[in-house]
Amino acid sequence: MRGIPGSGVFIFFALVFVVELFAFLAIRLLLDQSGLKRRAGIAYWILSAVLFGILIFAFLNPEKIRETTNYQFFYFVISVSFLNLIPKLLLSVSFIISLLLRLFRAKYYAKVLLMSASILSLGLMINIGYGIAFGRKSLRVVEQDVYLNDLPKSLDKMVLVQISDFHLGSFEDASFLRRATEKINGFNPQLILFTGDMVNNYYQEMIGFEKALADMKASLGKFAILGNHDYGDYTNWQDTELKALNHQTLVNKIETAGFLLLLNESAEIAMDNQVIEVIGVENWGHRPFPQYADLDQALENTQTESFKILLTHDPAHWEDQVIGKTDISLALSGHTHAAQSGVQFAGIEFSPMYFVQKYWGGLYQEQDQYLYVNRGLGCVGLLGRIEMNPEITVLTLRSK
Repeated sequence: MRGIPGSGVFIFFALVFVVELFAFLAIRLLLDQSGLKRRAGIAYWILSAVLFGILIFAFLNPEKIRETTNYQFFYFVISVSFLNLIPKLLLSVSFIISLLLRLFRAKYYAKVLLMSASILSLGLMINIGYGIAFGRKSLRVVEQDVYLNDLPKSLDKMVLVQISDFHLGSFEDASFLRRATEKINGFNPQLILFTGDMVNNYYQEMIGFEKALADMKASLGKFAILGNHDYGDYTNWQDTELKALNHQTLVNKIETAGFLLLLNESAEIAMDNQVIEVIGVENWGHRPFPQYADLDQALENTQTESFKILLTHDPAHWEDQVIGKTDISLALSGHTHAAQSGVQFAGIEFSPMYFVQKYWGGLYQEQDQYLYVNRGLGCVGLLGRIEMNPEITVLTLRSK
């Protein structure tokens, strides 16, 4: 892959091989019959060799990922690797622990551990497979009341719909987006707010989805910002003019679909003699990617006493430049996808994205300032959703 040194590629494939080897040894320890061990070993290594070959092919042909508008090969490689390696990683760890148990002559407990890990790995594989096959099309609607100190009483019970991270290149057709549009319109929102990543890289990904986007209705308007993927920074371009043309065409298509695109600027809305200002910044990226956001510029024409809603794609921007530094009561972000995977149990929700982003999904509060992070509607990388379904957020604003 471009940007990955040869030593990094070598380490990656070495780790993949170690995971494959340890998982095989774990399975072998569980099998008693020598004939069964032999047949299982042959089948295991044939399948592993095929999957290993797919990974090598992808690394030797990065242009198939970075220079194409068809992402099916990319999604296939990531999804198959995820489905194969994550359960085996659990088996590998259990194998290492079982070796330690055997050193202390606890063979029985070592076998129980391996048996339990095998069952868990199988369940994990099934769960991942379900997420790839069905989870990404299982729409989730989150209805959330947000109590705000400075919300004028006349705006109490105002309904906003937040949507984010469509990554339209991840969809085969517009059927899922049409279903999302019907859900959104069913809530009769005053505002529809899109928080970035309409596409993966190219404006062509919007073709065929224009009507579903245009059909989204809000009485006070639809607003949008750009996400990190909307700038085309994740692909190779023959020249800067092509990249600029792609970007401008994407901007035009978003606006043609009825969204007011806010690029480091604000828009004023009047409702019941009250002023609401929707502020939108461009993407605030993590280095080495460019930081296009300029919050000071976006706030230039805003009123001191107005109620403000900020759209900023990356939630890390809220922590760095909004909390305690502005009078913005409510910010909306996306970007994280909640890692498109996690665990939900007994009302508790957790995503491994927590180890990367402090604010990864849901509602957060710091003093009198709030942030809601939408988990996204589409997919990137892994073409699946594991316990983190595509989300439409319905926010009802309440005055304290």
